[in-house]
Amino acid sequence: MNSPDRRAARPHLRAAALALALAALGLAGEWWHMRRIEQQLLPVVTAENSNLKDLGIVWQEETFARPDVLPLYGSSELIKRAPNKASQFFASYPTGFVVSPVGRPSCTSLVLLEKLAASASQAKGHKVVLCVSPSWFVVKGANHDGFGGNFSMMQASELFFSAPLSMQLKHAIAGRMLRYSEVFNKSPVLAVAVRGLASDRLQDRLLYYACMPFGRLQNVVYRLQDHFEVIDHLKDDRWLRHMPERHEVNPDWDALLAASRQQWRPLPDDVNEPERTKVFTGDGMFLQSLQHSYEWGDMELLLRTARELGVDPLLLSIPIEYAHFEHMGVSANAIDAYAWRLNEFAQRYQIPVVDFADFGDDPRFFADHFGHPSGAGWLYIDRALDDFYHGRPSRQRTTLPSDPEMPPGEMDNR
Repeated sequence: MNSPDRRAARPHLRAAALALALAALGLAGEWWHMRRIEQQLLPVVTAENSNLKDLGIVWQEETFARPDVLPLYGSSELIKRAPNKASQFFASYPTGFVVSPVGRPSCTSLVLLEKLAASASQAKGHKVVLCVSPSWFVVKGANHDGFGGNFSMMQASELFFSAPLSMQLKHAIAGRMLRYSEVFNKSPVLAVAVRGLASDRLQDRLLYYACMPFGRLQNVVYRLQDHFEVIDHLKDDRWLRHMPERHEVNPDWDALLAASRQQWRPLPDDVNEPERTKVFTGDGMFLQSLQHSYEWGDMELLLRTARELGVDPLLLSIPIEYAHFEHMGVSANAIDAYAWRLNEFAQRYQIPVVDFADFGDDPRFFADHFGHPSGAGWLYIDRALDDFYHGRPSRQRTTLPSDPEMPPGEMDNR
């Protein structure tokens, strides 16, 4: 027989259960409302460059959910103003798709890996372009300022606690990221997990698994925060926004290139930038820097990540400007070592490459001596993106470099 105290408590329990149910329904309704706004308005801002997109997850995930969007991951070339930039050239879906740029200055392979792994877990088969820059591969040391400035705790947490990557790959990524251990100071859970994951000792690896429940709860909080920030961004000037109009055309690439090359402005002489012409003293220093760059190991992890996620990637590279490096005393044969190594790494994972290396001696490809494409350079890139999206054969170089003579010793991938 139930006691009077227990019978008296039942109405309170029912009231509490009803309040929880109503709260759950309210949250579910709010969640449905937010997702509806995102699905309706994110296509309007697909081509935007935004810190919110670069450092978050929701916006990037939505681009992968749409078959008529081609994500383009890169660095400062996506930010610098230039005619015919891919995000602008394809803004009206001229050939049936739009380009979504993701990246900021000093984004390198490890940063792009973090963004891709956090956002493309459900993007199997979706095309994606990974744009790399030669400047990443001709420095020996780790770029702490660049990595720290582009690191996202939200994306890193998603990468290590939720991304569908093998433990072997996550172990390798954790080891590379610990070169920048200072970035984990704001999340003790992630710091402990990454150190445990990077270790080969069983007791350390168990710490990673012990952090897993807390990490996944942290991911839920991060995602909710990201959803609310995206909604705020979309609502800021919603009355000024409108869906982009589609104007499908068949671009006359030759005519566009001819017009753009005529509008090109000559580059300033290298003598006006002496600090940039004393980086190397000849082939030996250039090849040593290229051979021992950390970036090759980071890029290999990026390619492994793309393959494990099951996306359909294209590796695209800005060419090296021959004249600029020749002023430093670097020969064309040494310069070709970069493209040769890039293709060698990509072939390991059967990923197509468009390196534009045969444009290294064409000053009209460049907008400056910092490796940024001009309007004509962007048109070459646009055409490569269009071919890739539509499944046409990748652009082939007019000449293929021979294997340049590298300094003694194996390439440093560690």
